[in-house]
Amino acid sequence: MIAAIGAFDGFHLGHRALLERAAAKARERGSDWGVITFTDHPDMFFAERACSEVNAPDAKRPFKSLFVPTEQRLLERFFSIPEVRRIEFTQEIAKMTPDEFLTRIGDDFGVNGIVVGEDFRFGRNRSGDAASLSATCSVRGWSLDVVPMRLSAGGRPICSTAVRDAVARGEMRLAWEFLGYPFFTKSSVVHGFNRGASLGFPTANVETHPRKADVRHGVYATLSCIGGAWYAGASNVGLNPTFNDVVSPRFEVNLLGYGGDLYGREIAVFMLDHIRDEIRFDNARGLAAQIARDTEAIRELSEEALSRYKPLWEKFSRSMTDCG
Repeated sequence: MIAAIGAFDGFHLGHRALLERAAAKARERGSDWGVITFTDHPDMFFAERACSEVNAPDAKRPFKSLFVPTEQRLLERFFSIPEVRRIEFTQEIAKMTPDEFLTRIGDDFGVNGIVVGEDFRFGRNRSGDAASLSATCSVRGWSLDVVPMRLSAGGRPICSTAVRDAVARGEMRLAWEFLGYPFFTKSSVVHGFNRGASLGFPTANVETHPRKADVRHGVYATLSCIGGAWYAGASNVGLNPTFNDVVSPRFEVNLLGYGGDLYGREIAVFMLDHIRDEIRFDNARGLAAQIARDTEAIRELSEEALSRYKPLWEKFSRSMTDCG
């Protein structure tokens, strides 16, 4: 197998170059190809270990993933990756020398070629790099492709950290530029307070994964796929300050034009743009009036995105085994 190797916290445009090179190399050598990655990002392992060592099990994790496992599987289908092999990142893996790690993947996955980014580091204390890989691959008879990763968008280098920072600031258009597709959440719809319905704007409350990257609080224009159809959405992430009775952030989506029951179903919500921050209103009537204004602006923005990027949405629809 020709293996593109990396942590792959989602697949941004830089990662896309690795996938394309691995597929091309496989065609050239008449081999199959795939991705070797980890069940959890290595940075999460080290962050949780640090919390444990200082006896702070409830401390806030400094690292969260852009996409959790169910979302990553959707992206794997979207990018037509034929095979994904995941290694559980454990203390044993962390202590491996670069050569021990390569022996492991060679024995377990039948690797005969590697594709990595130029900044790839692996093995104990990140001691392995592209230069040391060259000598090792030569001895093993493996091909090696080191792909330059100097892509940029918005004047900033593309990397997973840059995407997380953009999402944390609510810069969803920039995150889209980095990723090549909108940042999204794919999760189950759970019961909430039914407050949206009482205001005339019923919402689906989407369960958020504790390990998923934090999103700036506020109102967003979104698109969601349900039963193969796409619906514009006015989404709110935050603490509902008008009512002041929410202790942890909630993700609520008002799907425009949809009237079905979503409880217990899983939906993917694609975040197009941050519309405004959360505002505390004096009463529910003021909040309802603002939601009405938000909804009209969001409807126009979402419908324009749906029309302009139609092939993207069609590909995501095909990639979802269950759109709702």
